[in-house]
Amino acid sequence: MDLKTPIVELSNVSKIYNKQIWALKKIDLKIYRGECVSLLGSNGSGKTTLLRIIGNNLKNTTGTINYNLEEENILKGIGLQKREQAWPNGFKVKDINDLWIRIYDVNDLEWINKLKDVFGVNEVEEKYLNKLSIVKLQIYAIFLSFISKPELVLIDELSSDIDFKYEEKITNFFKEYLEEGNTLILNSPSYYFLENLTDRVVYLNDGEIFEDLSIKEVKKEYKSVMEYTKAIFKEELVVEKKIKNKSKFFSTMISKTEGYSNVLQAIIEQLEAQENCNEKVLSRLKEVYFSILDLNTSIDNLSVSYINADSIKIISKKIKLTMKLINKLTINYRYKKYHKTLSGIEKFLSKELKRTFANDKVIVNGDVLSITMSQSEKKQLEKLKEKYIKEEQKIIRRKILKQQFKKQKDMKSKNNPVQESLKEVTTDENK
Repeated sequence: MDLKTPIVELSNVSKIYNKQIWALKKIDLKIYRGECVSLLGSNGSGKTTLLRIIGNNLKNTTGTINYNLEEENILKGIGLQKREQAWPNGFKVKDINDLWIRIYDVNDLEWINKLKDVFGVNEVEEKYLNKLSIVKLQIYAIFLSFISKPELVLIDELSSDIDFKYEEKITNFFKEYLEEGNTLILNSPSYYFLENLTDRVVYLNDGEIFEDLSIKEVKKEYKSVMEYTKAIFKEELVVEKKIKNKSKFFSTMISKTEGYSNVLQAIIEQLEAQENCNEKVLSRLKEVYFSILDLNTSIDNLSVSYINADSIKIISKKIKLTMKLINKLTINYRYKKYHKTLSGIEKFLSKELKRTFANDKVIVNGDVLSITMSQSEKKQLEKLKEKYIKEEQKIIRRKILKQQFKKQKDMKSKNNPVQESLKEVTTDENK
């Protein structure tokens, strides 16, 4: 087993949809044995497309991909967990287990039992797949990706909603798997997995590799993964700043989300300074911190780019995700000390931002945009709209009356040619 030879190498790989949409642009990337690589970047940056292409699940448009697997059958050598989990009715978990074991011709029952224990499959074997929660389905899909004992596993979704007990089990299993010379690629893992597993981060922006750094390089330059993530969000924003159409509505949202992220950062730094710091509490607070930071970046991006329905939907989803993370903390006794801060953030998200990106649509610079407004601002806006509409109606009425008058005048001239001739003579005499 040669650890220096890339297990997979991409050269000039691009993916173009419908002959015009570039999902990936000329990617050059080497992934080595024994390393865990985390793909980072905002929604739509090309992470899932890259993951599926490496996983031999999607064909690239241009470029070459070379695999150096010991397993001749590439389908057995690569394990891929897909984000979408739609199973037909009537299938139990144990039915799919048996099917996968037969497909991959797996005879190592010790390996299967180990996987079942790590991913909690024993607990759900008799349940129907369409009855499992989204998180359970995600974990089950990871379980399936490991059945064939692959050398390279790609995970599209490693949720922050995974229970503490499984989080630790899965992390330890991944570490063992990597120590045996296998390779993991994770798409936007939760902070817990990012901090405890990742050897290298590849940051994508608009289909291109924006940065490729080892964790050692990250810590040397940024001191921590948290600081790196915060900095890279800003770097990405600088790249995307092409059109400047800032508005006071956006400024309010941005300043508030920035304020909350700063408060959480201060709490996190205080916890890290403590000798007997509770790692799980710290990890969960960091999840909320990064979620708010991501939300802040998305709103800031929206304020400097063209607005469309998709960008509004993305922010709405991020608001819901952040609220979900906070709600999980506020019902847990471990976080009682931070309830006031977390409740304040949750109130801002639910009372202002969530409503904002669902209603109150107005036109800003030619785009439909949802904005945060006070009741007085809403009334003022309605008055302006009303006034504008009345002015427009006046102009339209004047135009219609003018056209009708001209038409009547032309009709009279046609019906009375003698009178028109006399007018012309009179006009000539006056001259």
